[in-house]
Amino acid sequence: MTEEALSAPFWPRYLSRQEAARYLGVSASVFSQEVGQGWWPMPRLRGGKGGKLTWDRLLLDRYADQHSGIGVGEPAATGSPVPAEVLVMPTLSERMNATLPQNRSERRY
Repeated sequence: MTEEALSAPFWPRYLSRQEAARYLGVSASVFSQEVGQGWWPMPRLRGGKGGKLTWDRLLLDRYADQHSGIGVGEPAATGSPVPAEVLVMPTLSERMNATLPQNRSERRY
């Protein structure tokens, strides 16, 4: 095993908000915001009085797989896939060429 794997924390099946955020690599406030937007599942009420919010780690993995495109089957229920063209940044020359006609028409001689 690698040193990184040996130092990785043990993740319980049900995670608190802070643990779930850390597990996903975001802050607790970002995680809460993304839960509200439907990126992640809603929490389960647990504890003796039902006052502890927890997230199922395996369900978080499943949502992450769907969002990343790894998941097979139906697409994520809360988000639509992003076309590859959106993820590819145009080169500097492509951006400059795209603005040339606009710049030429705006010039006054």
